[in-house]
Amino acid sequence: SQHSIENKYSGVFRYGNFSTEIIIDINQKNDLNQVFFSSPEQNAYGIPAREIAIESDSIAFVLQSDFFRYEFKGEFQGDSLNMSLSIEKDVYPFALIRSSSIQEEQISSRDIRFRSGNLLLYGTLYLPKKPNGKAIYLVTSSGDQDRSASRAEAQFLARQGYITLHSDKRGTGLSDGNWQEVGIPELCVDDIRAITYLSETNGLNYSNIGIKGSSQGASKVPYILSKMPELGFGIVVSCPASTLLDSDLNYWKNRTRKELSEDELNQAAEVQRSVFLFIAGVISREELSNQIERARNETWMSEVWVPELDSVRTDQKLNYTPMPFFEQLKKPILVIQGSSDEIIPSHSLKTIQRLTENNNPGNRYVELKNADHSMMFQGESDFPYWPALHPAYQSEMLKWLNQLELSGK
Repeated sequence: SQHSIENKYSGVFRYGNFSTEIIIDINQKNDLNQVFFSSPEQNAYGIPAREIAIESDSIAFVLQSDFFRYEFKGEFQGDSLNMSLSIEKDVYPFALIRSSSIQEEQISSRDIRFRSGNLLLYGTLYLPKKPNGKAIYLVTSSGDQDRSASRAEAQFLARQGYITLHSDKRGTGLSDGNWQEVGIPELCVDDIRAITYLSETNGLNYSNIGIKGSSQGASKVPYILSKMPELGFGIVVSCPASTLLDSDLNYWKNRTRKELSEDELNQAAEVQRSVFLFIAGVISREELSNQIERARNETWMSEVWVPELDSVRTDQKLNYTPMPFFEQLKKPILVIQGSSDEIIPSHSLKTIQRLTENNNPGNRYVELKNADHSMMFQGESDFPYWPALHPAYQSEMLKWLNQLELSGK
């Protein structure tokens, strides 16, 4: 006989300074047992397990990553599932509790769509069971990432009472269009349309809506606030105080630094900057080709990234800088940067602070020690087998949001 199939168990796995929420879904399909593993802090959802064995009072399954094999074993005891996780001969016990079907979920979600010009864009709206009368829109970011990249954050904020919306940027997920062919202002038009949708469909004044962005998304926050000054606040995470081109160059330097001497790095960086300037449409192909030709015999040239020049598509986004928009910002902002961020210039937080600290008494600036560009913890972890968000990241956000609420800003 088997344990009752179709159950969800959840709880927190803790070891030393590491903790993460774990959700295990057990069900049966065509007489086959299925187990799906989720850990929102790792942005892991519905990862299928292997080597599943379920008996009347026990369960075993395996997860495999690129680096580790995770062996789970558990015993059912009433509504509890007492688990152990084995990795490389070490065993870590933890306990999960069955989520009762009667127990109400804290949040519900609904897939939505809205128009931006002639494009149809798609997103997900998260609705808290106990709303606080406020909403947060998660600004889209760089590259091909669709809304799944910000799902954990959307759910986390909804659990705090905020109606939350995130969307597939144009040309990603289900959304129409092509993000590569347009600049930051056009992408921000899509974000503004999403915010308008959020306001209209939920009957919210713009003053009760805040926006949050990370990386390129963070750099769009001051631009959007300048276009929609009636919005309530902005949260800015891992934002460069520079053009996006200078941020890309800074990342290249940090990755290349250990390969070259300081002098070689500076020479190579001049050529690498020209490559980015060509992609940004600032210099001609002839100018770049001449510079590459002059440096052809330098040993450091092998470290310079040069794409196939014939296939380069001009990217105006590289010329964008958020700094003029920060300068005129009057709404309260929270700015967070990690001390282990290798991508944005390290002076970014302090530069943004100098520019904006007198604009609003509610502004706050936080550097998180050992947080990287994605706010993951890069310090000494007692459990190095899974990534973890920096332990102060979410609490700093909530502390600031609560202070904002109390001050009535």
